[in-house]
Amino acid sequence: MDFNPFLRAKWIFASGYDPKKCQNCYFDYLSDFTAEKSGKVTLYLSVYSAYAVYINGSFVNCGQMADYEHHQIYEELDITDFVISGKNTLHIAQYAAGINTSTVRVQKAGVIFSVFEGEKSLLISDESCLSRKNNGYLEACELISAQLNFNFDYDATAAEFPFKSSVPVSKKKALFKRNIKKPVISETLKGKPVKYGVFYENGGSNKAQRIQNAVLKESESGIFTDGASLKWSISSDADGVFAIFDLMGECAGLFELFASLPHGTEVLIGYGEHIADGRVRASLGGRSFALRYTAKEGENSFLHPFLRLGGRYIELHIYSKKGEIHHTGVKRTDYPLNHLTPTVSSKLHLDIWNTAAKTLGLCMHEHYEDCPWREQAMYGMDSRIQILCGYYAFGESDFPREALEMMSYSLREDGTLELCPPGIVPITIPSFTAIYLREVWEYTLYCKDNSLAATIFDSLKVIADGFIGRIDETGLIPLYRGKKYWNFYEWRKGLDGAEYFNETDEKRYEAPLCAFVADALHCFSLICKQIRPALASYYADAASALKRATFESFFDYESGGFVTRHGDEKPLHELTQALMLYTDAVPEKYVKGVEDLIMSGELIKTSVSMTVFSYEALLKNKKNADYVVDDIESVWGKMLSHGADTFWETEKGESDFSNAGSLCHGWSAVPIYIFAHYGLGK
Repeated sequence: MDFNPFLRAKWIFASGYDPKKCQNCYFDYLSDFTAEKSGKVTLYLSVYSAYAVYINGSFVNCGQMADYEHHQIYEELDITDFVISGKNTLHIAQYAAGINTSTVRVQKAGVIFSVFEGEKSLLISDESCLSRKNNGYLEACELISAQLNFNFDYDATAAEFPFKSSVPVSKKKALFKRNIKKPVISETLKGKPVKYGVFYENGGSNKAQRIQNAVLKESESGIFTDGASLKWSISSDADGVFAIFDLMGECAGLFELFASLPHGTEVLIGYGEHIADGRVRASLGGRSFALRYTAKEGENSFLHPFLRLGGRYIELHIYSKKGEIHHTGVKRTDYPLNHLTPTVSSKLHLDIWNTAAKTLGLCMHEHYEDCPWREQAMYGMDSRIQILCGYYAFGESDFPREALEMMSYSLREDGTLELCPPGIVPITIPSFTAIYLREVWEYTLYCKDNSLAATIFDSLKVIADGFIGRIDETGLIPLYRGKKYWNFYEWRKGLDGAEYFNETDEKRYEAPLCAFVADALHCFSLICKQIRPALASYYADAASALKRATFESFFDYESGGFVTRHGDEKPLHELTQALMLYTDAVPEKYVKGVEDLIMSGELIKTSVSMTVFSYEALLKNKKNADYVVDDIESVWGKMLSHGADTFWETEKGESDFSNAGSLCHGWSAVPIYIFAHYGLGK
């Protein structure tokens, strides 16, 4: 019989609280166990929605892979080095999000765990476990962004609630072992004070706005630093002291503060990727990149293990005329990767490769993330690029397999995937569901592993059949209509899905959606050849028919290129041409003309992410290799020349999206794949 660490364990929760209604709540669980230290001691646990583990008062680990009620992930932690012979105390701190966002979905809150020494059971979760609500954390906080959940307010002076016996939770045990490594939590990366002085409060309805609006006055009067710590004693009429700490590069980790402060001192904490405005952009278009800590008297040592920050700078506003910040920074949290030798040789190409690899690494933790700062969400299109590049940068196969399987469990009734699995948001992007079938095929191809496709085959078939079922009498697939759909392809005018279509609107058609769906059906036919050969020709024929119909409907014979949508007077978008070439939908006699159109500079150029389609389309003809390399050097070299140590969401950097552009975005790692797969840059 297979070992089941949760055979006798129960899902439990703190007494007096409703596990269905807790939102932005923190809880503590305490249990004692006795160990002999005769063998390996292992903690097995699953928590909704995040945990931190302490043994005998020492921090062990934290995290929890986001999951589903019907597919819960449990983790296995080796706690041997933290355990002593005799009595030990296990403390599990729990965070319950209780909302649907791009990173997490609502589930019934609970904790389940067991401790084993070898095969001997030492402890299980049940009613004997003591628990309480953590009164230090305030529930009423702002959402960081629409994609992430809440920021936090912590009051170190708050009275602690007493512990009580836990209660069982009626929650199904649908537990599956985590199949990827845990991120490694490193020693604290301490920030360097690069700007400091006094500040004056200038209004704001929340902590982020207060940071953003405050009047800053740089000063060294009464403020001292040794390059890491900051000590002050001021007598001015200012509201307090501010300091901006530089982590000396983009990173991701857990916020830490070590300070000596008077009782009740309020510390506002802003964080971000740059200080282009001379400060961190804490309040940004409704987003709130701000935290708050209220100090107890004297020494304060604080680590927040439930929220991974992304960025480079930490800005503190300290409401005290006297005090000391011994250090602030983050405990770096990095997924362990094996960096392969770059396939390029010149300094510029090596710089591009290494910067792209760093970008990829910072966008991998529990799953792929679009960016470590603003969203931390997994998208189909973003993850496809990250996975492709990761094959060549890291030789990674476990991480993509786990991510792709987890994505399949988010299948919706309409045959599309959630936009950001395993989270839930109100809309989805049909083209991102289409690219998912390519992701699975590419995994099968690169990793020489049919098992993933076999495991999720039924879901893949539902997606493919859903697309075929929407192809109408024109032979095309019309745009999706209704509040649930965003017809997005890339961040370019005419391709960003800015138009919304009601269910009652007339049908509209666009070449990019047809191309993405045709490619999806083609990829599924290749998967069928491996898993269900009898089905392959049906989907291959459907793909071919859609390609033909797309060519006939959107090709402009006068210009020799493709219009994006019916009604366009001429070809407008490079991406449209690239997708038609990429999917082999262009008859041979027109291929050269479409290639020339892409390289003409007359069209709206593809954005950073979608260059992968332009480059691969052009590289079907090796004569275009020099153009591709030159373009990479221009686009990515420009970012490097502006000081980038990770690559940006778009070429505009921080100024894009109303000053909310990400400076570390996984989809910008495209050059690694292009260099390595096509043998360029040598």
